[in-house]
Amino acid sequence: MKRATCFRWLGLLTAAFLVGAPMLAQKGRPFPKHSLDKPRPTLIVEPVNVGPRNPALYVPYNGGDFSPASGDIVVVDATGTPSYDSAGASCNIRMTIPAPAGRDNFNGIGWDVQLTATSPSWRCEIAVLITNVNGQGYILRPGAANCSAGTGFYTSGGVGKLCDVYGLPDLPLPDGNLYLEFYETFDDFSGCGQDGNWDSGTLSFQFGTTPPFTGWDETINGGGDAGETPETAQSTGSGALTAIRGDLEADGVDMYAIRIIDPALFSASLRCGALFDTQLFLFDANGRGVVHNDDTFGLISYIDNSTGCIPSAGVYYLAVSRYNRDPVGCEGDLIWNNTPFGAIRCPDGPGAASRVNGWSGGTPAGGTYIITLQGAEGATAGNQDDCGPPPIDRWNETANGGGDAGDLPDTAQVVSRPEATPCQTAVTRISGNRNDGADADMYIICITEPGSFSATTVGGAGFDTQLFLFKCDGTGVVHNDDCGSVQSCIDNSTGCITEQGIYLLAITGYNQDPVDSNGNPIWENTPFDAIRCPDGPGAANPIAGWTGSGGSGTYVIQLQGAYFVSPAGCETTQCDGDVNGDGHTDDQDLLAVLFAFGNFCPGCPEDLNSDNYVDDQDLLIVLFDFGCGS
Repeated sequence: MKRATCFRWLGLLTAAFLVGAPMLAQKGRPFPKHSLDKPRPTLIVEPVNVGPRNPALYVPYNGGDFSPASGDIVVVDATGTPSYDSAGASCNIRMTIPAPAGRDNFNGIGWDVQLTATSPSWRCEIAVLITNVNGQGYILRPGAANCSAGTGFYTSGGVGKLCDVYGLPDLPLPDGNLYLEFYETFDDFSGCGQDGNWDSGTLSFQFGTTPPFTGWDETINGGGDAGETPETAQSTGSGALTAIRGDLEADGVDMYAIRIIDPALFSASLRCGALFDTQLFLFDANGRGVVHNDDTFGLISYIDNSTGCIPSAGVYYLAVSRYNRDPVGCEGDLIWNNTPFGAIRCPDGPGAASRVNGWSGGTPAGGTYIITLQGAEGATAGNQDDCGPPPIDRWNETANGGGDAGDLPDTAQVVSRPEATPCQTAVTRISGNRNDGADADMYIICITEPGSFSATTVGGAGFDTQLFLFKCDGTGVVHNDDCGSVQSCIDNSTGCITEQGIYLLAITGYNQDPVDSNGNPIWENTPFDAIRCPDGPGAANPIAGWTGSGGSGTYVIQLQGAYFVSPAGCETTQCDGDVNGDGHTDDQDLLAVLFAFGNFCPGCPEDLNSDNYVDDQDLLIVLFDFGCGS
């Protein structure tokens, strides 16, 4: 299956560097999980952030010469350089290129090289990692379009500026050095076997001087991190606003108040301004979506009014995120659909009419950015109205629950509303937010008919979800990881839910799993797509905690056959004659038995003594228990 994943190498490489070198050796093999990566084009030069470099592992290059015309180009002779293993391998060739005197950035690149890949290796896998000491930089693959073995000659036709040719920013060099590592994006010959070779030719690197920044700086002018909603957005002063500079953390979103002078003149661009896969979003003064773009220049974003989405001049909120961190509305629905990536779009998601209330999807790393603006001025952020309360059939972790749902039975959030009758008023969706990769959320719900119950996050989350159902004593009932996608669904198709009652519904991100008091998993990790009763070594034991971590962000769990519970939650009194599971034995239970009286009814709730018939014995149970729970 390696060949089917030819152009997904960048996302895999980035993930590998974020979790450490061991994962990189798995790249190209059949993956244990699906990927949320977008399809990627065949880019020869692409940005990457691989973490700090260790200068002690690099050898200073001393074979180059400087262009006599400008004194800012260093030419590296790549002749005979072997291409060994995956990035980070000890045998890979590494070197530092010192910037010429007076230069503090890397801003242009060129190549004239001949490459040979030995089968089963490919020419598109021969690469050089080009970074600064902090690990920010680029990957160059001259043979990116040739995913086959053999020999090929590749030329850029001269030195091209990173910004002018590739839409990418100049790379600052904090210590004055450029760091090169020659490697393979997929290792066909392990143990430092040679996959390919740079037979002959040169690599040219152009250096320059960074001009002073003029514009709004998130920290210097704004005083710190910009918020991610209109309530916490950063004001941007007054007067002409030509650029905004900031820094995204992992899972970060930065939002700024701006004033658009004339929609026809307005544009916001991250071209030449970011070293990561960006997204731009514009919201109106009330926080409702206006226009969005993901990819206009490769993986870099740009918005304007070419699609007529901006109705008039005025105050707006401009937000930047890394793919795939997306805005959601008051009920957790996406304001924009995920695709098409390259289009400049008005809101087109299920939450298109809503104001922004949060963000879905996690990002493992952030990055610095500069947004270049036209037709904009600084503006002051205003105080926006909060979202209204959810409808009667819905539950929101914050609006109804008052805050973060707990992760264990004792701290689970009780899904109870004053206007809802316990175990009779249906709850059709639960929305919430996984604040971080270790935030498991657990909710207490009622199930009156196991065969009618289902819960799903399909279409309701931007991260790889998992769903679990437990009894109130913490023992596992049913679980699913992947339901035709990286989202989840559970129901009673496998017969795991054996009776009506009060249950605990939990959501996590893959791979955060429940364990017993001895650390034993309650469910095995696989198969991912099965709806399963507990099958791990801790299957018979109650949950005591969680192990691992996963994606974060907002989510919506769509429910069928689920009901609100009483405020007592799992402490609801158990009454023998409680047919409908609302914690009481009353006239509704009596009527239920009378209407079903005389029927052969195996497993139905009216058959209180489980003898397969609704008869006088069941009626007596209700009568003798009448008033319980009142």
